[in-house]
Amino acid sequence: MKKQYWKTILAAGFMAGAGICYSCGGGWISENISEVQTESLGEYVSAESEAQSQAPVYHYVHICGEVNAPGVYQVPEGSRIFQAVEQAGGFTDEAASEYLNLAEQTEDGMKICVPSAEEAKEAGLSPMGEETSGRVNINKAGAEELMTLTGIGEARAADIIRYREENGGFRTVEDIMKVPGIKEGAFEKIKDQISV
Repeated sequence: MKKQYWKTILAAGFMAGAGICYSCGGGWISENISEVQTESLGEYVSAESEAQSQAPVYHYVHICGEVNAPGVYQVPEGSRIFQAVEQAGGFTDEAASEYLNLAEQTEDGMKICVPSAEEAKEAGLSPMGEETSGRVNINKAGAEELMTLTGIGEARAADIIRYREENGGFRTVEDIMKVPGIKEGAFEKIKDQISV
């Protein structure tokens, strides 16, 4: 019985000592693990934010008309129209590419309509780079330039800009009548002053 008693006391002493060692040492270990985890997490967050800042930015353009594969395409920010057309399979044989500014940068939500030679002629379009005899290009003009048109004030100029941003521009000069407040009478006054 005496032997049993000493074994029990000895076992209890070892357990108490192990518990004390575990409590003291375990706290130190968990503090160091926390520091390592925090440092690792900081490096991870830092690396993740660097990767996000270096990730390319994309936007979407809608290409229709005389291209081989019309549709909506994802292009890198800063892309040019010619690059978007390449993604759409290039021009068809009927395309009148000279009526587009192929070097123009694309914008998110932009609609690029590639006309056929017949459509361009019917719409009275001028090839890019040709003189438009002092006409205001309603697809490019700012509010101040639009306000030089007969009967177009600040509010109507803002409507024209809003329409072209929402609809991808005007395909023909007659399309300006789709802008709220510009009907046939107003169009007749400005039709010889505008181009697309």
